[in-house]
Amino acid sequence: MAKKRIYVPKNKTNGEKKGDRKIWVENVKFLTTAEYHELQEAIRQYSRPELINRNLLLISIALNNGLRASDVVTLRVGHVKNKTQTRIIEQKTGKAKTLYWNNCLAEIINYLNELDFKDDNDWLFPGRQDGHFSVHGFYQMLQRIARKTGNEKLIAKLGTHSFRKTFGRQLYKDGVNIEIISQLFNHSSERNTRHYLGIEQEDLDKVVRNFKLE
Repeated sequence: MAKKRIYVPKNKTNGEKKGDRKIWVENVKFLTTAEYHELQEAIRQYSRPELINRNLLLISIALNNGLRASDVVTLRVGHVKNKTQTRIIEQKTGKAKTLYWNNCLAEIINYLNELDFKDDNDWLFPGRQDGHFSVHGFYQMLQRIARKTGNEKLIAKLGTHSFRKTFGRQLYKDGVNIEIISQLFNHSSERNTRHYLGIEQEDLDKVVRNFKLE
């Protein structure tokens, strides 16, 4: 009997340990608009006062540009200060990507007004030591805040890929061609994008569900 193939995300070995759970990219789901707004309100209510604007900007940038967490936490002050767009090199793919700040301007202004930075090369989201805020720290913040809501569905769905998937799903829902979404994600194929967003399985299910031989 053939051994069942286990999905293992790139750069992961048998699931990445997050607290007392193993988190897989496959298990992270996109958020509904209501769930995203609930998370925003929870951040305002349960974050430490000095971290509210930082946490709101983290999720706003991640969602409105469809970014991986690794690309969010490595942004510099100069990427956003007095700019409406900027260009970065993605950490994972090494490919260039243009980011637009029109949907994050209020959060950027609020955050920069309270951020103690020396120059444009400083980390936008500094860590406790000399480096930047970590991806794991981002994930822990999201889970800690989500647990405060008591919404088990939100807790189970939420991860650092949630915002990237939400971005893609919303574009797809708005009628954006999957080819364009794939290019925005710098995916190697449209099929990868459909699988990543859960569209592939939904389409397969729809075909079988609606099939009837007349």
